[in-house]
Amino acid sequence: MTRHPKKKEKEKPSPNDPNVKDVPPEVPQSNPTEGVKKKNPLDKLFWLRVGMGLLAGSLSAELGYSMEEASRPFLGFGLVIILFIISYGIAKAMRIPLPPSDRKKLIMTGIGSYFFMFLFSWILVNTLIHPGVGLQIIR
Repeated sequence: MTRHPKKKEKEKPSPNDPNVKDVPPEVPQSNPTEGVKKKNPLDKLFWLRVGMGLLAGSLSAELGYSMEEASRPFLGFGLVIILFIISYGIAKAMRIPLPPSDRKKLIMTGIGSYFFMFLFSWILVNTLIHPGVGLQIIR
């Protein structure tokens, strides 16, 4: 096994070196827009899907309240699929500039958050509508 000598880093001159002029250390110039984040159209699509997931869950709970229990899951997941297709149509209408290789991003952006927000809001609204179901007095 061959050992290679360590690379020498640039040595800083000593402060007492007469060849060095008093020059303040370089301060990096900060760009005024550096702190401002550029808005990405895919971020808008993500938050649209989060909101649509909340809407789908709330609507599923409200509409399922008056239905029989056996058909509630079909209504809920049917509504999820319909609203996701609508959100895809809105994403196409937003005309987000994507290269042809990234067209899948219109479908995949925010899909997990959409589904989990749907489940969260469906369970939450169902619990708020039926507060006494399943509660028993412990003796």
